[in-house]
Amino acid sequence: MGKTKKSHHNRQNPVVPAGLSLNFDDDDELNGARPDPVAAIEEQLVSVNNEDKMCGLQTLSMLCQGEKSIQRILSSQIVRITAPMLVDSDQNIRHAASGALRNLSAVSVEVCETLLDLDIFTPLLVLLNQYATQADWVPVFDKNMNDQLDARSDIFLQAVNIVWNLCESTSVALETFNQSQLLRSFVKCLNHQVYGMDIAVAVAQCLLVISEDNPNAWAILSEYTNDFLTLLQLDGDYSCVILRTVSASILANVPVLCAAHTNQILQALSKTFEHNHKQALSSITSDLPLLEKKDVTELDIQPEVESMSMEEETEEQATNRRKKTNLPSPIEIEVKNISNLLLAQRIAAETITNICSPDDDGAWGEEMDDDDSEAESVHDYDTSNMPGITNDQDKLSPEIIEILKSLGVVEKLWQLGQPLPANVLLILSESGKMLLKRYTRLRSSILMCLQNFCNVLTTEDLGGANAIYTVWLELGQQVFQEGASTDGQVVESITALMRAALDHLKKHPELFQQMTPNDLQLMLRGINSCSDSETRANWLKMLGVLGCVLQEPLTKEIVQFMTDICLKEEDCWTLSEAIDAFMDIFADNDWPRIICELNLTQKTKEIERIFKAKIRQNKKSLKDRFPVVNTVRSNLQRFCKYLESQEKSFKSN
Repeated sequence: MGKTKKSHHNRQNPVVPAGLSLNFDDDDELNGARPDPVAAIEEQLVSVNNEDKMCGLQTLSMLCQGEKSIQRILSSQIVRITAPMLVDSDQNIRHAASGALRNLSAVSVEVCETLLDLDIFTPLLVLLNQYATQADWVPVFDKNMNDQLDARSDIFLQAVNIVWNLCESTSVALETFNQSQLLRSFVKCLNHQVYGMDIAVAVAQCLLVISEDNPNAWAILSEYTNDFLTLLQLDGDYSCVILRTVSASILANVPVLCAAHTNQILQALSKTFEHNHKQALSSITSDLPLLEKKDVTELDIQPEVESMSMEEETEEQATNRRKKTNLPSPIEIEVKNISNLLLAQRIAAETITNICSPDDDGAWGEEMDDDDSEAESVHDYDTSNMPGITNDQDKLSPEIIEILKSLGVVEKLWQLGQPLPANVLLILSESGKMLLKRYTRLRSSILMCLQNFCNVLTTEDLGGANAIYTVWLELGQQVFQEGASTDGQVVESITALMRAALDHLKKHPELFQQMTPNDLQLMLRGINSCSDSETRANWLKMLGVLGCVLQEPLTKEIVQFMTDICLKEEDCWTLSEAIDAFMDIFADNDWPRIICELNLTQKTKEIERIFKAKIRQNKKSLKDRFPVVNTVRSNLQRFCKYLESQEKSFKSN
């Protein structure tokens, strides 16, 4: 298992002007039934009237919520007009522009690439340098507005989020940031007691992205080691949890700091797993429909009296009114807190996966031509060197293993990786889609982390064969019981963990004595109905292991199923995994009767012909998977000869 990239896209667009409700229908716009909002925004932005500009920026901020409008926004002149507004002389314009561009940058990697092409980084860096060069700048918190940030500080917060989004999306942005000399000014903002928790958390998450595989940042970050270690001691609400977690992950990204402070890092990350996100999500589900109702506001319907009073407002009164309107409700605050917890736990799981993933320094052998190995003896066929076969030995240092055991990390992750109650999932799917998305990604990351532990720890370190078998059964039940309600990414992660767990059980066939034909058929039907190629590959690899540990009648069913799958599988990588699993079945037992009764010699030759053709067709698209596929192809050539010799030997006897 390779290292996992800590990715935080796509984030919820967080800046939505209060009181705005845009219900543009794109089809109506194209048919001329409604005016084009993109054209209207562009017209407002070039106005000499600041009120028009503000209206255009607020509308743009809201329009970024609609996926259908994004391409039209990017193909217009809106970004080129808006970007310079980041350094506009009017603070309200800067504020609205930074919010709108933050929303836009949060949409996708492709949008961020376009923003860079449109030179958004130039005014963005000019803006941030204004804060960096003003040594006495600190945020001001309004005690009458729930400690809301002053406008200038909120502009900085939006700008940091834009940098975060851009640097996460493209290396060009990261290189540009490296040249900006802003890193030290960012690090000082981690002081949450001075800059507030919102700014500290946003800066930390931005630094997490910037510090990943970036040697240019490592030397500077190392200067602040004690500051990061201090943050590892943070305790308190979920904002403290995420700041502590991200700080630990930044340390983990810097190789010299990770090596020197592994114990403190793992302790801080393990502490993050002690919070029960399932309980937190269950406690808020009854309030989520109320939050949805609050978001439904009308733009056009305003009482005449209110309109008159707004006309008589001073600018200061109008500003205070907008601030009060924008204040988050208690439900919104709680949603934000729980969202922080879910994100913190996901980052913690991904960081531990990275720390506990040994670097793959070994290079693949030279690529073979189609005719290579044809002359090799059948006796050279050896499944112990085939991909997927692992030795039952630790691949981590004894020190890390001891820390993981003492902290109970595996047990904590297993508990956190359990599914939510069905009623909670239903409410989240209807009224808490952002929370559901974060929970889904968290669960997938936890399962991936557990899969990695299966790949690097011994059976004993994982609790023993019986414990692993119990986990394998529970995961299988989750897949089949949850069915279509389970996210596809989660299903893939579950099956990947099941596959890794099953590798530990090859030497314990006695655990599978109770498996019945009905149990096997349930799995086979599941594979047949699985449309995702990666998940299907995981199931097929599991069949390869089961074929080694089950009795001959069930093994024969598996072999029959595998040959049928290999003959009709369309995806080249999945076919490679299926063939590899098929050959695994014969690693410890020759099964000569099955070979003859199922005519495997001829079927496997046909599979080989199909496989070679698919490799030729898909060589470029396979990319870094090609060496693995090519190794399976070479093994398959020898395997065909092996089957032929077994068939001859069996018939002669």
